[in-house]
Amino acid sequence: MEERRGPGHQECGCPSAPHIARHFDAKVAERLAKCQDPSLVAVSQRLRDGLLRLDPAGRTVLELGCGRAALLLQLVQAGAARATGIDLSPASIDAARAAFERAQLSQCLDISVGDAARVPLEPHDWVILDRVICCYADVERLLANTQPAARHIYAFTVPSSRGWRGVAARLEEWLEGAWNRLHGRPCRGYVHDLDLIEERLSAAGFRLRRRDHDRLWHIAIYERAAES
Repeated sequence: MEERRGPGHQECGCPSAPHIARHFDAKVAERLAKCQDPSLVAVSQRLRDGLLRLDPAGRTVLELGCGRAALLLQLVQAGAARATGIDLSPASIDAARAAFERAQLSQCLDISVGDAARVPLEPHDWVILDRVICCYADVERLLANTQPAARHIYAFTVPSSRGWRGVAARLEEWLEGAWNRLHGRPCRGYVHDLDLIEERLSAAGFRLRRRDHDRLWHIAIYERAAES
């Protein structure tokens, strides 16, 4: 049962899901050992392309669950003024710092270990959650903590919950979870209800700007509606 906190309690950004951190620390270690390039997977490339059409020049960008920060790096290289990254995995954060150092862009990066559903977030022009929402059991808490940080754009990718994609995504998440448990690296994934996510965004004052799919993934970019 979740601990109830009084109104004066200050949340910390400490990871509340250490199994997720361990899972991704191990994956990063494997990829670094194999000298694998942290290039973007197909769904992340499509999200990137959609964001580049909006022109990141001069924008401040916050990516939650940034991993090795390949997407953040490309947005900074495209003109973003400042990149902030938060991730549960210390190994991912170390790799992200190294990537920005190699690109001689460390001065543009502010990155730390933290839990996106709990850590206090400063406002940024763009907020991005790429393949992150599906890692959290409590999607309501994650949305409630992250939406207020987006001044203009809130972008995310999630496994689709609708139609044949939803059926296939749930099966794929189950199989991947079984594989991880078999190898001693349990890390459950979730296929959250897209209707709920969209309702929360609408209630928070966002409207859909762009929607796309890549295989079983739903890609969405929302913008905060202008105040009348």
